[in-house]
Amino acid sequence: MKREDLKNYDGKDGRPIYFAYKGKVYDITGSRLWKNGTHVNRHHAGGDLTDFMSMAPHAEEVLQKCKVVGTLDDEVAEDITIDRMDVLRDWYRRFHPHPVTLHYPMGLYYFAAFMQLLYLIFRVPSFEHAAFYAFLGGTLTTVPAALSGLFSWWVNYQMTLTHIFRMKIIFSIVMLVFGVTGCILRFLHPQISTGTSPLSLTYSALVFLNVPALTIVAFNGGKITWPS
Repeated sequence: MKREDLKNYDGKDGRPIYFAYKGKVYDITGSRLWKNGTHVNRHHAGGDLTDFMSMAPHAEEVLQKCKVVGTLDDEVAEDITIDRMDVLRDWYRRFHPHPVTLHYPMGLYYFAAFMQLLYLIFRVPSFEHAAFYAFLGGTLTTVPAALSGLFSWWVNYQMTLTHIFRMKIIFSIVMLVFGVTGCILRFLHPQISTGTSPLSLTYSALVFLNVPALTIVAFNGGKITWPS
């Protein structure tokens, strides 16, 4: 198949969805990930995507599930120029900083909410102290997790703002606001958790509300790694 002919399989107006990779032409018609010939609002069918695989969060093994319908006439894929972004993507794949750093606020915020709940039930001071220090640790580690997430978004997705990334960004900001606000309240009022004043209830609410906020961030991250 010639490259000019491949352009006719762009998925628009009900046309089949084809793309080429390393000289092979794949048919992905019907894939929910390629609705109207577009993948994650970034890649488009009807062309050679060899150069773009390095930007994807998955390896080329994912193509084993796709149907090969032919080859390009110029079978040898074009050489890929190694630039600064390629080097950064290779570094990211080797060390995957965002998944690593995200596990810290995940564990700490969940633990903080659990210990705060135990404190509210049993009123054991050490439970409250454990909850606060875990909450503080979660807030501090949210910063590198968010920064590494922005780095991943830039390097691997060229900062394409899809619904998934929008949700991750919004609720990452929510987490930071809740975390910083809660820690400031606790520092200014060390006995804030011992009473039932509006301020005390606000502090406990911030500790608990970061759990669903974090869960939304993690859930949308999972949708990137394991798309439906």
